[in-house]
Amino acid sequence: MSNPEGGDELQLIRNELKRIKSDTNNINRIITIANSDVVIQELKKAVGVSKIRAAILMLTKDNVSAKDLAAKLGIDPANLGRDMKELAGGNREFVTVTEVGKQRFFQRAQLVDLIGFEKIPEIANLLKQWEEDRARQTQAPLPEGSQARVEAPPQAQTNVS
Repeated sequence: MSNPEGGDELQLIRNELKRIKSDTNNINRIITIANSDVVIQELKKAVGVSKIRAAILMLTKDNVSAKDLAAKLGIDPANLGRDMKELAGGNREFVTVTEVGKQRFFQRAQLVDLIGFEKIPEIANLLKQWEEDRARQTQAPLPEGSQARVEAPPQAQTNVS
């Protein structure tokens, strides 16, 4: 037997959690806007002159796995932690890290969107450079010794009798 009062109580709790989440997001927006100059300076410091860190901000709009993020960045997954450290470590939470089982996922924080990170000239320039580098990287020929074999098309056999 189900308890209708228990279902109603559960719905009330869910509604309250939604309201609290909404209020928290609104408070975060107000604080971010009020402190946008400080947030921008901290973000610029975290990104530094790294094209990869700027690209991480761009590519983590939605939740992305570490493996997929490294592939999109064009880097070895073992090096992702090095580049992520400044954005998701210590007091800086420009990118949030969540773990599901053994997988890690990344998503940029709402405050990064609120300050319009892609409009910050230094970061916009780094993003442009990364996109150009990435385009060249994907068009580059394979390194010597690892070229793909091109096989000749099969030829029709002629019966000679």
